[in-house]
Amino acid sequence: MARAFGHRPRIELFLFILAVSWNPAAAEIAPISDQPCNTCIRIRVGLPHVVRGPAADMADNRFTEIQIPGGGFRGFDAHGDTRAIDGRSPGDMGGPERTVLRPGKPGTYDACGQWLNHAELIGTTVIGFIHDETACKYQLGQTHKSMSLAVSIDYGLTWNSLGQIITGTDDPTANKNTGEGDCTGINGQDGYYYAYCFRPRDGALIVARAPVSSQRPGNWMKFFQGKWEQPGLGGEATRLMNGSGVSAARWTTTGQTVLTGWVKGGLGLFLSRDHTTLTPLPEPLLAVDPREWKRPAPSELIFYPVILDATTGANQLANSWMLVYAYMQPNEGSNRKYLVFRDVTVSASDTPGSPQVGVLLARWYDAALHDRWSTTAAVPGNDTIYRLEAQSGYLMTVAPTGQPSSELEDCVSAHPGHLDHLLAKKGFCEAHAYQRLRTAGWVYVRQETNTQPLYQCYSDTEHSHFAANRPDCDGKGQMETLLGYDLIQ
Repeated sequence: MARAFGHRPRIELFLFILAVSWNPAAAEIAPISDQPCNTCIRIRVGLPHVVRGPAADMADNRFTEIQIPGGGFRGFDAHGDTRAIDGRSPGDMGGPERTVLRPGKPGTYDACGQWLNHAELIGTTVIGFIHDETACKYQLGQTHKSMSLAVSIDYGLTWNSLGQIITGTDDPTANKNTGEGDCTGINGQDGYYYAYCFRPRDGALIVARAPVSSQRPGNWMKFFQGKWEQPGLGGEATRLMNGSGVSAARWTTTGQTVLTGWVKGGLGLFLSRDHTTLTPLPEPLLAVDPREWKRPAPSELIFYPVILDATTGANQLANSWMLVYAYMQPNEGSNRKYLVFRDVTVSASDTPGSPQVGVLLARWYDAALHDRWSTTAAVPGNDTIYRLEAQSGYLMTVAPTGQPSSELEDCVSAHPGHLDHLLAKKGFCEAHAYQRLRTAGWVYVRQETNTQPLYQCYSDTEHSHFAANRPDCDGKGQMETLLGYDLIQ
């Protein structure tokens, strides 16, 4: 079925979609805890896997996926156009791709591209939330964003546009980003779909909603000054928070909306019971240094983060999640982007706990380079060039309150001609001619409950530093110093 650019589909298909889109089970209001305890949530971020890359023309959207008949999964990556990728599991997205959406005709709202930001499977029909751009002059920092809705009856291989659902109040403007877009959609399980979107003119996150029974253009209303009364097409909207790096999901355990977003110290999580009041978790999900979009740069770049369920691939989350994001390494250009998946395990209790968040410290080994790399970051070539050798516990993403701790840095040196990655206390790298790559995380100075020693080690035979939990350095080198105590689990 060919896509009709900028036009409504045949009336028969439109009526069919309206009929199948009403799902009483999906619209049933799920129970929500009266007072969810955000400080009672425990999160452990697991091993990162580089799934795709490096490449320039990829990872330019909020990754989304659906289940397909036969037990497989179909993911959607985009870079102006949108490509489908089939895999056997939600994390198996490294296979061949095929283009399923392309830029529209000149002068249309999608003339510069179509990015599928969220795919919602309803029965055998897929609803697509599509980010569109027009009037683009990217070299001048100019584009105009909007959102449209499309439907597919072959699991995302061909699409029919229903038209625009969200537009801004401004017009295309020279040398500026305008409009509203970059939205992710969720079923709130309260009778409405919600779209959380970015507004470039003030960097805001805004939200609109439409009934589950009818998401067609004209039925979307923006939240403005406490009411859902402004039209999705051209209406005003209240700024909820900074909209950069935001994507939305729903945590079925508590019924809360879960949003990614940037907080002091890195990538954070925000929770909401009413879809508009957003409360950040006290600790970042990942410790990330200030980002620099102009590449190459000495810092890494994490962007377009989304959270999906690890079992279903959808954004209705149980307690096993996948954090998916686009990634650039320090000192590399924008022509070397990666798509990274990492498991996230979440649990909720009745009592607050600290630390809330821990990020896995892994040790990788490149036999050809004789280099061991202890890091919390994604390692390009994982399980091919660098192979996983050990998991060394979890680092905290922020210094604990009221307890002495040490910040650890991930560094590298080629002096004297041999690559050597080093995990060290903050300040050591610069003083010893190592190049800082990133903040790795924090460890306790003293042993606490649920902690273990973490040592800095060195191999004389391979001229390589690494970290280990045993004073004998797992038999691979000699212990140099105690870095501190990291989390066992």
